[in-house]
Amino acid sequence: SSLWPNTPPLPPPILYGLFKDWDGLAAYDPEAVPSFIYADMRTESAKAMVGESDELCAIVLKLRTFLPHNEHLKNDFSMFHCVNENYKEQITCAYDAVSSVMTNKAFAKHKIPYTKVEGGVVPTLKHKFFETDLPFGLCTFKDIAVMIGVETPIIDAMIRWNQKLIGKEYLTDDNQINGRDAGECVLPSRFGLTPQTLEFGNRSMGEPESKRSRTA
Repeated sequence: SSLWPNTPPLPPPILYGLFKDWDGLAAYDPEAVPSFIYADMRTESAKAMVGESDELCAIVLKLRTFLPHNEHLKNDFSMFHCVNENYKEQITCAYDAVSSVMTNKAFAKHKIPYTKVEGGVVPTLKHKFFETDLPFGLCTFKDIAVMIGVETPIIDAMIRWNQKLIGKEYLTDDNQINGRDAGECVLPSRFGLTPQTLEFGNRSMGEPESKRSRTA
């Protein structure tokens, strides 16, 4: 379920598409930036969202080779399928993933958080879109991707962009989540999981020794 393309995978690519060239300081004209994160999606955001969806699907495809009997991994993990499966009756145009997100009535009122500054507004960095979706979402995906050997250039770019804005170091130059602040992330590899044991999570870690010995 960690790979299911809903929150936290949904806001990061949209914000990345909008603000990937922002220096973290310059103010935006309020009239030049969108107010609604989903309903007002712009072209670069759409490209990033679809690219991230493709990378998540590539991770799932590779995981199937390690866990061929896992029924959950046989599902469609694309953004298009996820959004339509959960919000079918609230979507007015299901042509593709982008139109499905933009015309989803359940998403219609979600706004981008801005902070007023001299000269305009800037994205509010002290918000879950920037501070939570990164260590508990993107970094988790990246850790799994490294574990199974799947390249994720879009996810990598979003992590590097986001971590710089909030002053964190998760992804390093060796392309792994082993930076100064990696301990803040949910990383399957740090729980001692492997591609073959990912489906079990860390459930056995909380079992009493006596129970583990009886079932061994």
